[in-house]
Amino acid sequence: MLIVTTDGVAGYEIKSVLGEVLGSAVQAEQGAAPQPGHGGSSATFRVTGERPVAGLAAARREAVDRLGEEARRRGANTVVGMRFDTAAVGGGIEVCAYGTAVWAELAPAQHQQAAQQQPHPLPPYGEPQPGGPPMVARNLTMGLQDRPR
Repeated sequence: MLIVTTDGVAGYEIKSVLGEVLGSAVQAEQGAAPQPGHGGSSATFRVTGERPVAGLAAARREAVDRLGEEARRRGANTVVGMRFDTAAVGGGIEVCAYGTAVWAELAPAQHQQAAQQQPHPLPPYGEPQPGGPPMVARNLTMGLQDRPR
């Protein structure tokens, strides 16, 4: 399953749009303090603990995995326009990944080129490399089957 933040994939044509898909995960909050007068719950959370960023990253990966599973159930081979949204809920943070499930096929002009080149035409997903642009400047392109588990 290819999941991209762009509205299309270079060299591919979207043959059918199968609808909106989403996946969500909740990262349990450690050390969230209830605010006075809110009955034990709060709309403001502090991320604490030894590795709060790792926990949030795990929640994002889980949300993307669920997004890919839903898209696959709908018969898609690609998700375009993927975005993240987060919200404070109960005792943690909900991460929601959403996008549009589509069926994409190699564009006719790309068929000849692909026949001449056997390597996979799409880059594999990998961890950010040192010295690369910050994550906000990258175009997120993931192949769920290419990710280490």
